[in-house]
Amino acid sequence: MLRNFFFKVKNNKSLILVWITLTSTAPFIFYSWPGHPYKLLTLAGIGIMTLQILLKKEKKIFDFKIFSIIILQIAYYIFISFYHDDYSNINLCIQLISFFIIITYINAFIGFKTFVRSYIDVTLVTAIGGTLIFFLHAFIGVKPLFIVDYSATGTSYFLWLTTTNVYYDVSGIRFIRYSGFFDEPGAFGLYSFFAIVLNKIYFRNSKKELWLILLTMFTTSLAFYMSMVLYFLFFYVNKSNLKYVVFLFVGILTIHLYLSSNLEDETTKMIYDSTFKRFEINDSGLAENNRSELSDNDKKIFLKYPLLGSGTTKEKISGSNLYSILSSYGIFGCLFYYAFLLYFIFQIILMSYKYFLFYLKILILILLNFYSRPEISSVFTLLVFVSIIYYIRYNSEIQHKQTRNIFT
Repeated sequence: MLRNFFFKVKNNKSLILVWITLTSTAPFIFYSWPGHPYKLLTLAGIGIMTLQILLKKEKKIFDFKIFSIIILQIAYYIFISFYHDDYSNINLCIQLISFFIIITYINAFIGFKTFVRSYIDVTLVTAIGGTLIFFLHAFIGVKPLFIVDYSATGTSYFLWLTTTNVYYDVSGIRFIRYSGFFDEPGAFGLYSFFAIVLNKIYFRNSKKELWLILLTMFTTSLAFYMSMVLYFLFFYVNKSNLKYVVFLFVGILTIHLYLSSNLEDETTKMIYDSTFKRFEINDSGLAENNRSELSDNDKKIFLKYPLLGSGTTKEKISGSNLYSILSSYGIFGCLFYYAFLLYFIFQIILMSYKYFLFYLKILILILLNFYSRPEISSVFTLLVFVSIIYYIRYNSEIQHKQTRNIFT
């Protein structure tokens, strides 16, 4: 698998160009590394793509529907910038322009099926590297090559094949939660979840799906665990395999009882605190929910500015919680911010019952992740949504089942 992956990448210069451009900006962590020329790489990547698009004779690569949505979003962000006297949203306009250039380039020179396959393979290779370092560090220890403070409260440790912001190596106790090449484990969990969903939609490769699920478990991302529980309930649990679910539950319960009964051992306690303890419930909800205070703060701001939000600078918005986008843009603004999600929902509504049920499950799984990570403005995240939208739009078997297309 790995040999085929590197062979495909080596022989697809356009795909390499896209990935260099994508990984040079957030949500990837590379831009914070010492001396990383992320601005130059991003500008050069977008410039080369634009030039190749302009020189291409075939002009049917221009997607008017996607372009229309982006124009609406840009118009709103410009309006809200003047309304709130907050021009940070101009960055989102630049991102959207870059986003349109990249999807046009993928359509013209790569194809979204090839891009999605590369996305899944890149995620899987990253998960393999992260899991390998997880065990190497646990058994023999892995020293960081360098350490980067990527925010006021966040520190990233580069461990050769992965990064992490949770690194322990004290008195023989060694433990990490690998993050891939994102700022924290939950971020990799999210993008691995997207890889699992895209694989389910495009390829239904059960081996890659299983490996992605198993390997991502070592991020100990609570949101990923919850997503996978619902994922299995939606797509795998039935009368014939219910006994295996019971067996898995008994196995997990046994591990929980063992760890909870040996908490006097520091290593066992660390493993327990990073896994099962995060599911404990107290009077305020999940005991280890580190977003409850963030959510309370942003909820107050949203209730103060319910229609158009407060903007991104007027109030101190915490972010990374259910109310963070609502507090920034309000109910009306969210219609523009989540335009591609709404486009996806409209496509689902127009399907026959058979396909409607499948994509409704996908939608519910995506919305579940919005509880802790509602921000979808990055080019990388929007590419996931467009990949799903394109599959629905251009897959003839599904397209013929739609009664109409309101965007035509």
